[in-house]
Amino acid sequence: MNYILFEDDRTNLLAPLSDLHASFEIRTGVFTNIERILMQISEGDSVQIYTRQEIANIVREKYPNLDVNPGNYNPGIYLNGTGVWYSDEISLINSGRSYSNDNGLIGFTHSETVKYDQIEDIIKEQALVSSKIDVVSIKYIWDIFEVLSYTINKDNELIYNYKNGDIHPSCVLVNDDSVVISKGSKISAGSILDASNGPIIIDENATLDIGVLVKGPVYIGKNSIINPGAKIRGPVSIGPFCKVGGEVEDSIIQAFSNKQHDGFLGHSYIGEWVNLGANTNTSDLKNNYSNIRMKLNNDKEIETNKMFIGSIIGDFSSTAISTKLNSGTHVGTGANIFTAGFQDKYVYPFSWGLEGKVGLNRFLKKCQIIMDRRGEALSESLKNRLINLWKMS
Repeated sequence: MNYILFEDDRTNLLAPLSDLHASFEIRTGVFTNIERILMQISEGDSVQIYTRQEIANIVREKYPNLDVNPGNYNPGIYLNGTGVWYSDEISLINSGRSYSNDNGLIGFTHSETVKYDQIEDIIKEQALVSSKIDVVSIKYIWDIFEVLSYTINKDNELIYNYKNGDIHPSCVLVNDDSVVISKGSKISAGSILDASNGPIIIDENATLDIGVLVKGPVYIGKNSIINPGAKIRGPVSIGPFCKVGGEVEDSIIQAFSNKQHDGFLGHSYIGEWVNLGANTNTSDLKNNYSNIRMKLNNDKEIETNKMFIGSIIGDFSSTAISTKLNSGTHVGTGANIFTAGFQDKYVYPFSWGLEGKVGLNRFLKKCQIIMDRRGEALSESLKNRLINLWKMS
């Protein structure tokens, strides 16, 4: 079977993560949406990608074995990249029909070869008449907070349950049948892993230092480090190569980001290559318990109808020591926050403090340094995209 994973015209609603990522790269549980699909399809299946041209080269670099924005798309099953797809739902996409959920078109089949420049029209045409289907999808980043517990539990069913890591004898595992400890991982003395309310999945070569408290459902990604005394209260998903300390609950950290020190992170989504300074705290509940409104790209406020939202922080952003972030804060890509008191709820991309803008050369040098520290390179494609975003900001 051929699968076509596509973005639609709502991808910008996933800002600021959509600046540098396709919709299917958003982490929605143990996996990103595309990782979940790739691990469930058969060996002989093929995958083609339809994504925005401005990030196509970045996507190609990440997925060199996939067919990204080809000239022709072969017949097959089209899956919206915002969807949280499991094999049971994929099997419901029947030949010749299109399907929608409350967020719009989610999937369809097409029996003919389609040229690249025809895809957008095909998607719009398929959305006109469709059948209802019960598939979770992410319209806004904060939608993930509502489904994170479900997805971690469901993703756990795709993982073989084993305990091959190094577990100190003083550790306490509660409901240990729901605890996965992968090879190369280390659980240090005095740590408590309580899977009573959901699974705890520790991926390969991750480290939990002394006295860490983890209450599931929680995923801790490959090569990530949880610092001494940290408190991780699920649902929480921490991607690969992260360093996390302090208190974290109901949050997602995409990958390659640091929250090393004390401070509270709640109902928040942190992108890649983010550094939260010591004692950075996020508020995720207003004092009057009213619903939270959010801004995207400094447009008019969106009524989220949710009482709990912390901060949505874009890639390559940083906060200084003791930064205070209001509930419902949006931090754009590449922002540097270091002013006293509570920050504005909308922080412009590439901000330097309250009123400045970071210099382009200084910013690119910073990106190169932080990526070098993790053995990653600032590719020309990523560099060019950052330059274009800086110019537009």
